[in-house]
Amino acid sequence: MPLEDSMILGLMALNTLLAGVLFYIYMRNWKSIKSRFTIGLAFFSAAFLTENMLDLYFYNSILEQSLYGFTTFAFAVNFLEFIGLLILLYITWK
Repeated sequence: MPLEDSMILGLMALNTLLAGVLFYIYMRNWKSIKSRFTIGLAFFSAAFLTENMLDLYFYNSILEQSLYGFTTFAFAVNFLEFIGLLILLYITWK
């Protein structure tokens, strides 16, 4: 497996982990707060969690195909998503 594919799969796995942590935090907060905003954040993080799990599955299934430029695009999108989720997790934790 090329290094680029390993890096992309690693980012996808980290994004899935971050989305899962956010979902857990928001659900824990919703149980104590019971606000619409908190449940909205939980649905938002659940959507990201689902999207990242599907990304992992589909990217693994097309690794044998060599699509020009796909790895650069996939890396850029997942890296930006990673940064966004990391910032959201940092703000949520504080």
